[in-house]
Order: sequence, then C-alpha cells, then structure tokens
Amino acid sequence: MRRLVVVLTALNLAACAHGGGTASETAEVGVQKAPPLTVEATPEARQAASEAEGLARRGESAQSLPLYRVAWEGGVRTKDVAYNAACAAALAKASDEALVWLGRAVEAGFDNAKHMKNDPDLVSLRELPGYAPLEQKVAAAEAKLYEAANPELRDELLRRMEEDQEVRNALMASNFKDEAAKAKLREVDARNTVWLKGIIAKVGWPGHEVVGVRGSFAAWLLVQHADQDVAFQAEVLPMLEKAVARGEGSAKNLAYLTDRVAVNTGRPQRYGTQLEEVNGRMVAKPLEDPAGVDARREAVGLGTLAEYIQGFERMRAASQKP
Repeated sequence: MRRLVVVLTALNLAACAHGGGTASETAEVGVQKAPPLTVEATPEARQAASEAEGLARRGESAQSLPLYRVAWEGGVRTKDVAYNAACAAALAKASDEALVWLGRAVEAGFDNAKHMKNDPDLVSLRELPGYAPLEQKVAAAEAKLYEAANPELRDELLRRMEEDQEVRNALMASNFKDEAAKAKLREVDARNTVWLKGIIAKVGWPGHEVVGVRGSFAAWLLVQHADQDVAFQAEVLPMLEKAVARGEGSAKNLAYLTDRVAVNTGRPQRYGTQLEEVNGRMVAKPLEDPAGVDARREAVGLGTLAEYIQGFERMRAASQKP
C-alpha cells in the first residue's frame, strides 16, 4: 500500500501504489529474467511505469502488471517500482511473481521493514517459502539506517517528524479546508523550528554519523517545513551542502531545500521540486533554465519533472477519494 507522505517531496519511504517492497528470482511467472539494475530507462519504460502506477492506484492490479514488466525491462529499476509491482502481483493472486518483484525491490535497496511487515497488500505472501528471508534482509538494511552516535537526538528527531506527518495527513484528509488543522500545522512547524535551531546552534548539522540516515532525514524534513523562518532555511543550506560533500547527507534532499530557499526568497528554482496549482493542474513554480531541469534532476537522482508532477497528481487524486 502506498502511503500518502505529505511532505510534498520525493521521500525515501516506499509503499504500494494501490491503497495498502529478497529472495532469489526462482519463480519467473510472466516475468523475464532481470537485466542489470544499471540499464538506462527508455522513455517508453518511464511511461509504462507511470501508467502502471495509475492502474494500481485505481485497484486494477492485474492490468498494471504487464506495464510494470515493460517498465522494468525498459530500465525503470527502482525499489519503489519493484515494491509496487509486488503489491499489485500479490493483489492479483500472482504470488510467485510477487515474490520475484519483492526480491528485485530488496536488491534495489528497499529498506522500510515496518511498512513491509504491516502492508495489507502482502498478506497472501507472508506464509510462502521465501518471504521470511526477504523480510529479514529488509529489517537488516533498515537497522543500519538507525545507527547513530547520538541515539537520543535521533529518537527526538524521529518523534518530531512523525508529528509533522500526522498534522499534514490530517490537513490533507480535509482536502486542505480544515482551519483548525491548518492552525495546528503552523503551531507544530513553529515549535519544531525553534527546537531545531537550538540543536543546530549547539551541535551543527545532525548528519548521518550523529543521528543516522533516518534521523538526518527527519532533521532535513523539519527544515524543509520551516517556511515561517526562511532565514533559518537559508542558514542551513550551506551546512547541508557540506554534509552532502562529505557523504553525510542526501543530494536529493539538498535539491529540495535549494529549491525551497530559492522560492521562499523570490528566486527561480533549479530542480522543479516546488509545485503550484494553475487552472486546476500542478505545475512547477518558476525555473531557472527550464530546458536543463531534467538534466539537473538526473544529476541528483531525481526522475523527470513530468514524472514528478504525474506522481503528485496521482497522490492528490487518491487523497481526495472517500
């Protein structure tokens, strides 16, 4: 089940496209042997992946599977695509194929053990031979993301990130109309900003070594949502740049914060991560060098701008369903 993560960013938390991510590839039912993960994706494969996600989100799991296969064979080899295909296959009662896709997801770096363990889309797989080793590998991969020199600070960051997401999910559930939810969001963001400013003043940017990969992600998320204090966001930006340069941060996250600071200070963004609604459609806010945006996105590990907007539209549409 694909969770609706309301940070309005490309999170590193995978989930299924349908409302609900290895074993070796032993049962290739309807799926050809996977070529290496480094194959460059073709435009046709990218389109197939987008269409597959749309079908899966509408509950048309069996219909999405041929498109997922086309996407994978064409070079779209992400952990999200593989995990979502596994969910679709499980819901379509193609258990052997689902295990193949799960194996691919793990090979591609899927590491959200809690979500995998509780995902209702995978219920039919949990008693099958081969599933338990997958879950164990994902749990081991996830555990590494929490290794931290300062576990207390890590845990507080994670707690605050969870609260950040709760208030955003509540606002999205109201289709952004609940004034009390808006006020709560502003209050939580303001409180988190004040707290994090104090932490950074004492220990600097909390990178991977200090608070773990997940803890550092939480810190970035709180900064990303500190729109009430743009000066603070701008102050953190060079800190994050240095962290990325020494392997203590995420280039994707840096791209998002770069754009956030640019937009919040009235300048065009570089990567197209900040969107707005125009005549009922989502579009990127003003860009510097629009023709080169996809090249810049690719350099930091982001998909094309068109794919990003399509994914956002699907998320928004799903959030508005009863």
